[in-house]
Amino acid sequence: MLLWTLAVAWLALLPVTQAKATPFSFALMGDQPYNNLLETATDSLIQHMNQDTNVHWILHVGDIKGGGEPCTDELLARRIEQLQRSERPLLFVPGDNEWTDCHRDSNGSFDSQDRLAHLRKLAFAQSTSLGKQNFPVRQQTSAPFPEHLMWRQGSTLFISLNIPGSNNDLDHPSSRKTSKAEVQRLFKEREKAINAWLSEAEKAFGTGQGSPTETVIAIQGNPIDGSGGMFNNGYKNFMNRLVKYINQTKRPVLLIHGDTHRFKWDRPSLKKFGGSSETDALFYRLEGWGHPFVNSWVKVTVTPGTDKPFQVNSIAQTTQPNN
Repeated sequence: MLLWTLAVAWLALLPVTQAKATPFSFALMGDQPYNNLLETATDSLIQHMNQDTNVHWILHVGDIKGGGEPCTDELLARRIEQLQRSERPLLFVPGDNEWTDCHRDSNGSFDSQDRLAHLRKLAFAQSTSLGKQNFPVRQQTSAPFPEHLMWRQGSTLFISLNIPGSNNDLDHPSSRKTSKAEVQRLFKEREKAINAWLSEAEKAFGTGQGSPTETVIAIQGNPIDGSGGMFNNGYKNFMNRLVKYINQTKRPVLLIHGDTHRFKWDRPSLKKFGGSSETDALFYRLEGWGHPFVNSWVKVTVTPGTDKPFQVNSIAQTTQPNN
């Protein structure tokens, strides 16, 4: 663990001129396991990713339980422990199934904020990644939103944000006991924290040789072609802020999300969110596989400092990982 931590810390301190020539890879998964029977399949998939010697760490973009499973302390603890068993460091982004949707009768009629607080104790009590090996991360503890993380590998900046499915926690079905006014207040509080965290990240750019050369932002909800009504879209303000981030940093940005469970690797236009041709030229979108496609993962290779720094490969578990 110490050797891995020192290695990552060393990478973070490399000057940009050195980091440009050093590609690295990480693995992407999400939206699983969705029931107890599939826990074994998720264990097997994590093991398969760990066997790829080119993978430095794993990113799970949320939904560690099914939408109809109960949000009990025991189930959440077991699924986080499953991620902790990864041989390589693992970064986790909260999904709607483990906090937002816990008000459902099938989920145990929990208070969503109570489940988020419990999830923070399980997965974000330490300023490190999960996994048997781990590395340090920055947390937005001042907000406090400790699930908002920031870390670097070489000159690549990584940011994770709590932006889940179910219209970014704005859905308000009858099973939700919280008032609409309280839902809006909590949403604006989280949105304010997200804006502040992105502003914090922007400060790192333009600082000379140590400035980041690209950004990877990980969320759970699909803000482009996922949930969210035309007149009540919980992702619009975030996407507008993302455009401002790209225009401010003037470097490539990869947005990674889950929630709709289909592999997507594309470059959708941001013009409807205030973007331009220049913004679109710097924007990439990736969604990994999710339930029921639990035997595939995505390998992301970053070549820092290049004009097109991101390379993506969908990998089925039947294929042999690179050694």
